[in-house]
Amino acid sequence: MRSRIGIVVSAVVVLAIAAGCSSSDKGSAPGSAGGSGIAAAGSPVDVGAPLPDEVKSRGKLVVGVKCDYPPFGYIDEASKNAGFEIDIAHQLANYAFGDPNALTLTCVTGSNRVSFLTSKRIDLIEATMNWTAERAQTIDFTTPYFDSGVKLLVPKNSPITSFDQLAGKTVVSITGATASLWLTQCMKNVKQMLFGETSQALSALTQNRGVAFAQDDTLLLDLAAKNSNLKVVGDAKADSPWGMGVRKGDAPMLGWVNAALAKMAAADFFWAEFQKTVTDKTVQEQFAKYVPRPSNTLSYPTGSTMQC
Repeated sequence: MRSRIGIVVSAVVVLAIAAGCSSSDKGSAPGSAGGSGIAAAGSPVDVGAPLPDEVKSRGKLVVGVKCDYPPFGYIDEASKNAGFEIDIAHQLANYAFGDPNALTLTCVTGSNRVSFLTSKRIDLIEATMNWTAERAQTIDFTTPYFDSGVKLLVPKNSPITSFDQLAGKTVVSITGATASLWLTQCMKNVKQMLFGETSQALSALTQNRGVAFAQDDTLLLDLAAKNSNLKVVGDAKADSPWGMGVRKGDAPMLGWVNAALAKMAAADFFWAEFQKTVTDKTVQEQFAKYVPRPSNTLSYPTGSTMQC
């Protein structure tokens, strides 16, 4: 299980999230686009697999991303998409078209990201999505690009320190998120209060409508770092790497994205971008093994992550 890790990032105006939850090509390209030695601005990059014809003819990628999940995908104070996953999406566009802004970023949530993909509203899901055997029956996962597990966010003075203490209590969670799926399967005596957005769930917790907010530790640690009245507790549950999602059986898209991710990992792109997103040196050291690097690979579990 992963240890508790504090995330220190720039302040994010959470209330701006709702304004960004529609299709958009806003967002600044990462400063490293073309600067990591792996993407020459102005010309597509051969990643070792052909770009799917449908995407190539359209001239841009359409990617479903989180818009309420700092520091990975959120709307910044300038009303632009920002975060670690957003930088990766820009690099994918740079590989595909030689232009990091040849990209449409569409805000998705845990409950609608798969339906957006299967209905062809997006080409690709890149939205803090843990691999699960259940999801893998509906979509195909790319190789992983980060790792995460589920923990609990509680008030600083809360007596709750573990999942075992949640029996018979109301817990806040996000519809369709791994945390909600795990609670449904493993803690049937917990009443879930479900929301579609992080800002709604956080408000419910601070209003004492639930005793805890269950979600990926990466998000919860960031929220706790910004709110001295909250803390993260519990051993990680449903620990599994994040992958991008493509439509089931879409071999051309899966092959191209996997080749692009491999190129990024070989150039240590993920680590370079993570350091730009999270600038605290102590935190960086603790996260180094949770991103693909030339000397570090991530892999999915062989069985279900929904173990109780």
